[in-house]
Amino acid sequence: MIRPLFVAGLAVLALAACEKKTEAPKPAPTPDNLAQSPAPPAAPAAAEPKQIVYACADGSVLKATYPDDKTAVVEYGDKTRTLTVAMSASGARYVGEGLQWWTKGMTEGMVAPLKDGEDVASAKPVECMAPSDAGK
Repeated sequence: MIRPLFVAGLAVLALAACEKKTEAPKPAPTPDNLAQSPAPPAAPAAAEPKQIVYACADGSVLKATYPDDKTAVVEYGDKTRTLTVAMSASGARYVGEGLQWWTKGMTEGMVAPLKDGEDVASAKPVECMAPSDAGK
């Protein structure tokens, strides 16, 4: 007698385990329930690139902005140029649009014109310095 009850109990448990649980479908969005639901979190705003102003040894001013780690936008000699990173032994060197801008940290740099066909400037560079708190 106990054996048939035991088998029947196992059968009930097995069927209960196989039961598929379903959730009630979510209601379609309406203007009313959309207004009540919290807004998704806003994506963080990209940090605006900082412009650093350098005073150069020849009395000129060079303004450099670094929008990413491969680009420098340089205002120098009444022109704005977009330079791209280039190979260097040390520091960060940017070239393009007839100009080479070579920095050591964010406070020291050297600017020199690039002649046609040059990858590395042959002209003597002009040294430039920024305030010691530049880049912070």
